[in-house]
Amino acid sequence: MKKRTDKKSIRGYIEGYYGRLLSWEQRKLIIKSLYKNNMNTYFYAPKEDINHRLCWKKNYNKSWRLNFRKFTDISKKYKIDIIAGLAPGLDFNFKQLNEKTKINKNSDFEVLLSKAKQLLDDGATSIALLLDDIPPDFKNKFGVDVSEGTYHAILANKLSMELGQSIFFVPRIYADELIQDEPFYLKDLSKILDPKIIMFYCGKNVVSKNLSNYKLIIKTFQNRVIFWDNYYSNDYCPRRLFIGPYFGRQNINDVMINPTGLIKTDLLILDICANNFRGQNNITEWSKLLEIHGVPKRFTKIKKFFLKPDFGSNPPCQKVNVNDKDLEALDFLLWKWKGNLSREWYPFIFGLKQDLQISKKLLTSERKIKTQTAPLSEFLLKGELE
Repeated sequence: MKKRTDKKSIRGYIEGYYGRLLSWEQRKLIIKSLYKNNMNTYFYAPKEDINHRLCWKKNYNKSWRLNFRKFTDISKKYKIDIIAGLAPGLDFNFKQLNEKTKINKNSDFEVLLSKAKQLLDDGATSIALLLDDIPPDFKNKFGVDVSEGTYHAILANKLSMELGQSIFFVPRIYADELIQDEPFYLKDLSKILDPKIIMFYCGKNVVSKNLSNYKLIIKTFQNRVIFWDNYYSNDYCPRRLFIGPYFGRQNINDVMINPTGLIKTDLLILDICANNFRGQNNITEWSKLLEIHGVPKRFTKIKKFFLKPDFGSNPPCQKVNVNDKDLEALDFLLWKWKGNLSREWYPFIFGLKQDLQISKKLLTSERKIKTQTAPLSEFLLKGELE
């Protein structure tokens, strides 16, 4: 195997999306892709793993642990670090947690600590504590004597200390746009959090347009910060797919990609991101990669609809200009392109075709009723059925 050269950077794949859960065989493919692309880290934090988040107190069974051990063994072979995540924030009892008192053996912290040790024993390189995507009801549950940010820092520090190693940490406020939800959270967190703990942050927005010049969180914390990048994520817009060049992320050392959970698509995305890290991030190199992955050249006819998220822009950045050749390209991709990627992309391409037909008044009322959800078809048909 080739010698690795990226020891100073943390780059890799986050299995941290909603709606999809990879198989162990698919995870092995990601590991091999990370190695091929000179990346070094896999972050296991799938929202659909019930024992990771919703029922985090429940132990993994023998079968899962055996598969996880095999997975970490393969990861070591390819020199890929495994961060194993635990997300107790939905119902962790912070009333049991006090920085100065001894922890009760039956406390939530002991359950968390025991599970973290088990993951390390089964081959994880590091542990991550995730407190993201939880209700903003801390004061209602635990009072106002100590702030949420302070308590979260205490928990992270204690877990790191008891494990005897630095952990990774995803805070509840993980993007600037969330700060208004709890304005003092990050400030309180920064006062207490052990500077050896490595933080994840998304940047200005949960889906950030640009990370290259972003420095606010780095100025706030002494901690090393890894950008959790949702550029290619589509769990918040499952009818859409983003597969364009990895723009707005030049010269970033520590960044991990949280993509789609569609295995062939994610393998392509990792190759696209690797082009960025090699300084080859342009449309020409991107087009070559699509061809290598078996995407027909006719995809370029409709590529503008798949290049990047809209980042909340109004009006949308993808303009709706369609002609007969675009619709012909869509039909070719739907009916004549066959392969692993075509099957993953089918619902997105079909959905785009219908949306374009609707926008150009080419879809009949009957087809709207048949193909769209009831509330959307009702909205589209207003005035047509009167």
